Amino acid sequence: MPPPETSPAAPGENGRPEGLFQTTDWSVVVDAGTDGARKRRALEKLCRTYWRPVYAFVRRLGNDPEHAKDLTQAFFAHLLESDFFATADREQGRFRGYLRQSCRHFLGNEWQKRTAEKRGGGTAVVPWENLTADDEQQFASPVDPAADFDRQWALALLRSAMERLEAEHAPPAERRTFGLLRPYLTARPDPGDYERLATQLGVTRGAVPVLVHRLGKRYQELIRTEVAATVAIRSDIDAELRHCLQALG
Repeated sequence: MPPPETSPAAPGENGRPEGLFQTTDWSVVVDAGTDGARKRRALEKLCRTYWRPVYAFVRRLGNDPEHAKDLTQAFFAHLLESDFFATADREQGRFRGYLRQSCRHFLGNEWQKRTAEKRGGGTAVVPWENLTADDEQQFASPVDPAADFDRQWALALLRSAMERLEAEHAPPAERRTFGLLRPYLTARPDPGDYERLATQLGVTRGAVPVLVHRLGKRYQELIRTEVAATVAIRSDIDAELRHCLQALG
């Protein structure tokens, strides 16, 4: 995860940073507490963003792939059917810990003893097509479940930020440039890479690192926004960012 460079937005009403808590997690979950349609939309966003940390957590607890998929699917369906949305309290702190603890409780109660809801049969469809053989092999290794949940959580935030960055560069005029520069958001250029990019983009060699820097800065802003949506108070943003960096190890 690139180091954060941007500053938090100014506090809005109730001390909440304006522009940061507008996408998902605490804000949407709390807003969805009493509305069926909003609950479903919130659940779909949670499932789409965080199914991998939940699945990794369930696997690390010793469940085989098939059982883990059933339990993951059932967990997200359980969130919609339970009072999870109505009782979610931003003052409880970081959403990462709240969701992980909810999953742990779910696995430890009578739901696990019942017949798990089959994949695709519930209200939350987990995108299992994104699960690779390498993922399965990784999740099978003996690693602390809670630590791996946090690592997968951090990776999920990075993926979500990257998806938003890509969406911002969806217009045809920007799409090609984004595709060429994207690899250099997370890797250093090899000798000659910037010269090649300058030719492809029709710019000077000196303009390429400037373009990469601007794109990287926006990526960092979006990562910070993703993290900000998972904490209860503004002062926790930097600490949560550091935790995510450490989790990626």
